[in-house]
Amino acid sequence: MFVLPVAVLAIAGRLLLPDPLFNDPFSTVIYERNGRLLGARVADDGQWRFPESDSISAKFKTAVVLREDRYFYRHPGFNPLAIFKAMVENIKAGKIVRGGSTISMQTIRLSRKGKARTVSEKIIELFLAVGLELKYSKAEILQLYCAHAPFGGNVVGLEAASWRYFGHAPAQLSWGEAAALAVLPNAPALIHPGRNRDALHAKRDGLLKTLYNEGFIDSLTLVISRLEELPGKPVPLPQQAPHLLDFFNRTQKGKAVKTTLDAGLQQRVAAIVEEHQLRLETNEIHNAAVLVLRPETYEVLAYVANTRNLDGKPHGNSVDMIRAKRSTGSILKPLLYAAMIEDGLLMPDALVPDIPSYYRNYHPENYDLTFEGAVPASQALSRSRNVPAVYMLRDYGGARFLHLMRKTGLTTFDKPAGYYGLTLILGGGEASLWELTNTYAGMARTLMNYDKFYGKYTGREYEPPLLELSKVRKIAEAGQASEVPLHAASVWLTYKSLNKVKRPESEKGWERFGSSQSVAWKTGTSYGFRDGWAIGSTPAYVVGVWVGNADGEGRNGLTGTTSAAPILFEVFNGLQLNKKFVPPYDELRPFVVCRKSGYRAGRHCPETDTVFSFERSDKTPQCSFHRLIFTDPAEARRVNRNCSASGEMRAVLWFVLPPVQEWYYRKNPPSYRTLPPWAPGCEPGESSKVMAFIYPVPGTKIFVPLGTGGRLQKVVFEISHRFPDKKVYWHLDNIYLGETRSTHQFGFSPPGGRHTLTVVDEDGESSSVSFEVVNEE
Repeated sequence: MFVLPVAVLAIAGRLLLPDPLFNDPFSTVIYERNGRLLGARVADDGQWRFPESDSISAKFKTAVVLREDRYFYRHPGFNPLAIFKAMVENIKAGKIVRGGSTISMQTIRLSRKGKARTVSEKIIELFLAVGLELKYSKAEILQLYCAHAPFGGNVVGLEAASWRYFGHAPAQLSWGEAAALAVLPNAPALIHPGRNRDALHAKRDGLLKTLYNEGFIDSLTLVISRLEELPGKPVPLPQQAPHLLDFFNRTQKGKAVKTTLDAGLQQRVAAIVEEHQLRLETNEIHNAAVLVLRPETYEVLAYVANTRNLDGKPHGNSVDMIRAKRSTGSILKPLLYAAMIEDGLLMPDALVPDIPSYYRNYHPENYDLTFEGAVPASQALSRSRNVPAVYMLRDYGGARFLHLMRKTGLTTFDKPAGYYGLTLILGGGEASLWELTNTYAGMARTLMNYDKFYGKYTGREYEPPLLELSKVRKIAEAGQASEVPLHAASVWLTYKSLNKVKRPESEKGWERFGSSQSVAWKTGTSYGFRDGWAIGSTPAYVVGVWVGNADGEGRNGLTGTTSAAPILFEVFNGLQLNKKFVPPYDELRPFVVCRKSGYRAGRHCPETDTVFSFERSDKTPQCSFHRLIFTDPAEARRVNRNCSASGEMRAVLWFVLPPVQEWYYRKNPPSYRTLPPWAPGCEPGESSKVMAFIYPVPGTKIFVPLGTGGRLQKVVFEISHRFPDKKVYWHLDNIYLGETRSTHQFGFSPPGGRHTLTVVDEDGESSSVSFEVVNEE
């Protein structure tokens, strides 16, 4: 007889049951990889209501069922005996002193948002509770109850209550804590942590006594649990990754996200940033960010996106500087170096020009404002020379490099190559620390996958980093990628250069970084000292650091080495760096190179070395800097068979750079010897190019500003001469201007229009250049 009415109630309740049962907004919550709370945002209705959890603390479950509904697992949604007892006690008291509601009925009451506690409402709750039992399992009903039960103030749900009152997860609740929380949902206004302490104490201890009597706890646990302090006012929630929390609050609002972050590492990195912040702020540098990746699994282990606001003034501390786009400075140089090796355009140590250069209105300079004539490409990278990088980009091609950048995950460069020009390699575009660090991580993955999969790649080396633990997948086998943006050999040779960690005199301080020899790292500084970058790679970790001001204000002394690198290496010093990259031997081939030029050895190279480079390096040009010349026995003058007897001629292999490169190069290596002059009567009939224009270069457009009195200011023109003591005569459009000796610079004010400037030395050697003067009308 009892079954039929219950069945009718169940069907009616199931039909009337709202779907979904609750429409309440949830807090956005993020956890670290092991379940520790990193931070939360209050729900839109002002309540701390964490999303429903798929697990409940065993202690709390036992305590709340024992207190609220000990027959929860036996009844169909309502308990007739409990309802009868409640009616009797309420009639005797003349008021409602006992509810008789089951947990299922309480769950329905919570979903109906505080309807009046009348007999008719009880009947509705009963109907719906039976329908609830038909739709959900007992475990699911208990989860709904625990997620929406009130725990005092604006704290809703067990998860939020455990963190707000005790500072840890529900799974870590003690018996005393579980009992204290279990008595709150039925009277959250009366028994509020922080007041009504005696009532709360009595109810908690009463529940603990019941747990003891029912055999759930022993006498020692009962005594210890009663000695535990009651919760006070809600404690502040952790805010260990506020910018990441903001990110998920925008993208997954109201969700609980278990992130890939490591709470211990996150705290250590944040402490390092705060320590350095105190130093940086003495120079009015207020912001910094650090990203730590595990390249093998794509996981983000630390996400410190900005500094804390220490002085209460607006410094843009709320801006997520990991995702903000900033000028890249020279941080892209390793990618260009690897690309040129990849495409067979460069040997690792081949000489690259380091001379004054003019590209329309662009005049690149090195950090130290000097030129060295020519430098090995590997040193140009490790010492971060700007001018050689511009020459390398010119030779590689801007559009080609831009295509590679996009293939390696740099999506913020969305303009055509002509928009950036050659400034692309020195900060002419913007990228985020998020993408830059992952590009370096992609290079590390390339090396690791080649070793792991026996010379194969996955084709997913440059996929974005992962922030959610549920999305992490271990790559079990290699894909069938026939091509990758960069092969392992190109990356290996690039990292080999970056491990040298040489820096110019103006960037002293790198020597103190003890772990620098095991980290392939690069710094970058943007124009105007607005951004300092440092990114380091190992097989286990890739760390990216940005330092600067969120508002873009530059500060003298804000460089990658002085501002970002100290943070980078302090982070690395706290990590285990046991692994090293394995050389990709199968992609490396031995090449005989000229010891002086670094190019593949030509037939006139007197000294050679054997080096390993990417197999495509056989496409690179041979050395053309060594020439076979004939001199007198003292090697002081050049001669030829037309002016000297064969017995007085000496064949010598001579290293000769182009005139402009030579002009600067010979100031550094003392062993460099310029070509000896020709002996009298031995001059060849053709020019031997002993002169070259430094400024202007062909096709230059020059704007000549007006000075005081409305007169045109002088423009300084400059040439290099292999024999600087020679006298040089200057002519503009065949009109003689003057002469120079030793220092071949000549200043004058050319009129508007197109001109040809010609220089002739005392031996009759000449050189000309055409340019245009564009003056304001």
